[in-house]
Amino acid sequence: MKNNNSSRFFSFFSSKYISSLCIIAFSFLGLTLSSCEQEPEPIGIGDEQLINTYYTDTVTVNVKVFQSDSINTTSRIGNSRLLMGSLADEYVGRYSAQGFGNISLTTLTEDLQNDAGQGAIFDSLVGFFQTDYVYGDTLAENTIQIYEVSETFENKAYYQFDTLRTSSSILGSAIYPNDLDSNQVLRVPLSEEFGIKLFNYGVNNNFENDSLFRIFSKGLAFRSASPTTSILGINPLAPATNLTLYFHYPDDTVSSSYRFDMPVSFSNIDSDVSNSALSALTTQDFIPSENTNNIAAIQAGTGIGVKLEFPYLSDFVTNQSVVIQRVELDIPALEPAMSYTTPAPNQLLFLFGAGDGFYYSPTGTIQFLQAESGGDAGLSMGYSTQGKSYSYATITSYINQFAKGRIPESDGLIVQPSENNISINRFVFPTQKNTNNLPAIRLRMYYSVAE
Repeated sequence: MKNNNSSRFFSFFSSKYISSLCIIAFSFLGLTLSSCEQEPEPIGIGDEQLINTYYTDTVTVNVKVFQSDSINTTSRIGNSRLLMGSLADEYVGRYSAQGFGNISLTTLTEDLQNDAGQGAIFDSLVGFFQTDYVYGDTLAENTIQIYEVSETFENKAYYQFDTLRTSSSILGSAIYPNDLDSNQVLRVPLSEEFGIKLFNYGVNNNFENDSLFRIFSKGLAFRSASPTTSILGINPLAPATNLTLYFHYPDDTVSSSYRFDMPVSFSNIDSDVSNSALSALTTQDFIPSENTNNIAAIQAGTGIGVKLEFPYLSDFVTNQSVVIQRVELDIPALEPAMSYTTPAPNQLLFLFGAGDGFYYSPTGTIQFLQAESGGDAGLSMGYSTQGKSYSYATITSYINQFAKGRIPESDGLIVQPSENNISINRFVFPTQKNTNNLPAIRLRMYYSVAE
């Protein structure tokens, strides 16, 4: 799935969830089916006792880890963030990010002359950037550097592997969190040379044609000069984010200003798993979790996700004439891998898989799974930062459909994170109990056996 433009699929919130199958989704990782080896005992579900209802949590779920390169990181209203910085850990390796934003005119009326016809005099250019995210050491200093983009932004979607050429000189820098104001806005004084460049454009051409201005001034690149401390996020579409050009007129005692914004922006995100538990991904697209020491991971931004397969479910249901009453998926975290400063994605989302890839509808659309409650909502699991775990998912309908062979187009589920374009949150979990006997992911199944 790497470096294949046909695999570009991520726009989780840009369109309706499409699923022609009234199913649900969600299962997680790997356990073995052995419930039929001994006589099960009737159990109660909740407050009610169901006759001839039994329980197992040893159903085999094979887990494959993969990495996609098809995440659309272009900022859009309600879902915008530029990422910058780098981190490294033993589970998913080293990951880094840099942001790119264009510069656009906010109004088309400024001609840099006052009512008396006097021309403006340049004072300074300052960038204000609303921070809304930090991943990693929140107290460590992270030096952010800004460069001028030398390549025109195109009218297209940008993905996490995209980048733009920049100048080699630094326009300005600031230190997070030292240079934050009380509203968590990062203030960055920009070079006088660059400020005068924008100012002179306004004097000679007036700020009256945004298309021509974007050709003249391509944009800004945001990078971190502090290795492996944290990854910072700024919201390019926040009201507080802007470049402010300060100037005054000869007879004025008060400074005037003009603002530029950044309506088009994206993050470039790089991932190197070569020195991690997922190192096999450097040569393979889908790897079974047995090859990762029974550790699996899901990470936003880098494209790391998992596929779940149920190889013996159909035989189990058919051979024993099983009627499935309820199925829950539980995903305990690998606790040593999780912390308050490195939380998991807010939600996990579920799609149909087919072989080593995604299942596409006849119209070419990725198929999301619907929540069991019905409607158009996609199935998801919410993460608790306090509990460092996800709520379990009820997937009774999906498992029933799958076990009866009613989903021939798909052979399993793909699990991906929410906020995939605006974070690098990651979740690490065991697929089997390890030597420390930590709990692994399990499928809890309540079922009846026909007489």
